[in-house]
Amino acid sequence: MLYHTLLLLHLVGACVWVGGHLILSFQIVPKALFKKDILLIQQFEKTFEPIGIPSLIIQIITGVWMAIFQYGIQFNWDNAIQRNIIIKLSLLVLSLVLALHARIFIIPNLSIEKLPLMVFHIRLITLVALLMVFFGLQFRFGGL
Repeated sequence: MLYHTLLLLHLVGACVWVGGHLILSFQIVPKALFKKDILLIQQFEKTFEPIGIPSLIIQIITGVWMAIFQYGIQFNWDNAIQRNIIIKLSLLVLSLVLALHARIFIIPNLSIEKLPLMVFHIRLITLVALLMVFFGLQFRFGGL
């Protein structure tokens, strides 16, 4: 029962995190680029962050918990499930690095000149989020 609850929380968190980034990537970013308006991205970030960051934190906690208690963390690349865990943890680290870089270096001084760099970050973090969903799905099928 605990595993199913953790999995449900993990999936809801993923829906919020990935869904938010898909909306940002495919709805907000094109408008911001067309209008050359950074305020659209800033407003979305301000609205999304209060639900997006807790969703990410829930995913991290539940994902690590499930990995430890369901599969054990052995970091064995030859085992398909362990390989998925390694890949998901690597993608998580990449997400955190991208988020911190954007939060520290881009967002505070976001301007029209820095908009292409911000768009690159947004699209990359969206791709990473989708990859995490893909590799998460692989647990259902025994790993990749």
